[in-house]
Amino acid sequence: MFVCPAGHLAIRKARGGKKNIGENQVDTYFFDVEKCKTCPLRVNCYKPGAKTKTYSVGIKSDAHLQQVAFRKRTIIRKKQNNGIRSKQKITS
Repeated sequence: MFVCPAGHLAIRKARGGKKNIGENQVDTYFFDVEKCKTCPLRVNCYKPGAKTKTYSVGIKSDAHLQQVAFRKRTIIRKKQNNGIRSKQKITS
């Protein structure tokens, strides 16, 4: 679940959008408006009179997969470079 900057936990999560059609899906988190009304940070996110408070996060599937692949390559390179450096220290 998502936690707001004031530390309040979302009460519900819903996923919107269709899967596998080339558009990004969205996770929408719902918060308790009664907590928002008394929150010291309400000026930044709560509008007086609002019946609901939501926060949406886009799911970037293609970008995410590319990032995971990039991260794996980076980790492998670091391990290879550390192995080369440790062998050089031994032979020197």
